[in-house]
Amino acid sequence: MKLAIFDIDGTLTNTNSVDDQCFVEALAEAHAISEISTDWAAYPHTTDSGIMAHVFQEKLGRDATESELDKFKRCFVNLLGEQYESDSSSFNEIAGASIALDRLKREPDWAVAIATGCWRESALLKLSVASIDVDGIPAAHAEDGLSREQILEAAVSQSLERYRVGSFGKIVSIGDGLWDVRTARRLGFSFLGVGSGPAAAMLHKAGAKHVVEDLVDYNRLVRALNEAVPPTKESLTCDHRGA
Repeated sequence: MKLAIFDIDGTLTNTNSVDDQCFVEALAEAHAISEISTDWAAYPHTTDSGIMAHVFQEKLGRDATESELDKFKRCFVNLLGEQYESDSSSFNEIAGASIALDRLKREPDWAVAIATGCWRESALLKLSVASIDVDGIPAAHAEDGLSREQILEAAVSQSLERYRVGSFGKIVSIGDGLWDVRTARRLGFSFLGVGSGPAAAMLHKAGAKHVVEDLVDYNRLVRALNEAVPPTKESLTCDHRGA
């Protein structure tokens, strides 16, 4: 059995922009923290938990308490909900995502999991309003680690238990960010990029051998998953955030 691990923002849902906006606004509203760098790739860990840890150390010289993290999460999710009410088009699925995910999880040779750098509640909200059913699918979130490596490893661990196997013959990470490519390379996982135009070109330059524009062509998706290999060495940097 092979395992396909999907990112959320930019991979299953077209929510990168609204997620970034609400994240920055929530920091200001919940903790009066402003003027933070949005060069997310420059942070030690490009995850919600990792960014919060870095920002609190940089701005306040200490770690965030659990109550402070909870306050931020509530504010963040509320802001996402308000944005959805004012403009639901900011929460569309990546074309073909819901159907592709539903079909793939019924494939006998494939298991499916979710690994995202965003908080669990925000992830569930975005998937729900985009009408993407992830019921029964193992999922790891920012609560499972500061680094993307930790989150992906948590998704694999959950998947081994959920699908009752001792190992997977192949693991493919599916994502849209350059940090997704880097994480797959560090873990030795195969990688499939999601993006078009300049975004696809950047993924290729970062070492991704296979990139699909969206998830509409299911047969192409499965073919790309089967052909996916670990990323090669990258040749550029990145200056925006994806979760």
